[in-house]
Amino acid sequence: MTEPARRVLLAAVAGAAAAIAGCTSGGKEPTPTGSSPVTRAPSSGNSPSPSPPDPLPSASPWPFVRTEVEPQVKGAAVRLLEALGTWPRGQEGVAPAKERAAAQDVPAGSVPHLVTQAQPLLDAGPEATTRVIAAQYGGLLSARASVLVALRQWGRAAEGKVEDGGVTVDVRLTRAASGWEVSELYPSRAAKPLARPGTLIEQVVGHDRIRLPPAAEADIRAGQLRPKPLRALLTLAETYEIDVSVVHTGHPRNVFGTDRLSDHTRMRAFDVWAVDGHAVIDPATSDALIDGFMRAAAKAGAYNVGGPRQLGLPGFFSDRVHRDHLHVAFDSDV
Repeated sequence: MTEPARRVLLAAVAGAAAAIAGCTSGGKEPTPTGSSPVTRAPSSGNSPSPSPPDPLPSASPWPFVRTEVEPQVKGAAVRLLEALGTWPRGQEGVAPAKERAAAQDVPAGSVPHLVTQAQPLLDAGPEATTRVIAAQYGGLLSARASVLVALRQWGRAAEGKVEDGGVTVDVRLTRAASGWEVSELYPSRAAKPLARPGTLIEQVVGHDRIRLPPAAEADIRAGQLRPKPLRALLTLAETYEIDVSVVHTGHPRNVFGTDRLSDHTRMRAFDVWAVDGHAVIDPATSDALIDGFMRAAAKAGAYNVGGPRQLGLPGFFSDRVHRDHLHVAFDSDV
């Protein structure tokens, strides 16, 4: 190679090297004064994107049936709790909860009081979803009512994962000129679970044919249901799938409208809202199924069994309150 040709080749190589070392615009990328050169993150095609957080379950409004005894009573109770316990990201806290309550036609003067009482539902994090598991009457009088609403709630924890829990709320209502209005909210508060629950409790809470809402399961884990009704649940589960609604907490202390202590307060009773997956209140549910369960409950030791029909035998009763659930009570602590 001649000397001039060699010089041309070297010049071309040097020019190519300079182009490769330069930025895509053809010049060298500037380095900010007083700082080290910028470090580029790897391209998105070479590293996986962070996984999005698990979504919360969707809201699913509680369905009502045409045979509901007092539709406005139960509707006012259920829709308020669904609204208070569900919010998108950025809508947590007291002020948005007040807006959600007001949107449910709660009188303005009652909103602050009810939101304060609902605080256990408002502590689920930056976003939450609440679903009603069961809604049953706790009492019905001409101007006052109680609706017991068992809830499950999913919330977003601080680190982003989904956590679930729930309460049962005794919703009190009064009749006003415009209709029924929510006046008080009494959420259940779980007691500490027993350190040594024993075989009977473990069998009930672990049984795949006994379904318990969060508050009822917490009651049983805390020893707040006596052995006799626990054994009856296991006996009934040999034949039926049982959806329990209320055990101890979340139920009025006294039989509604009286000064008589409730068997739920004595930890001697449980309520059932569905049998074999069929709601007691549903007109499509077989009478024979519900009546058979009531008789089986009495055979399992219950001294007092309430339901949608009067069976005409000692120990059985029926009234408007028990059109939507079965009350199974025992007269012994052992």
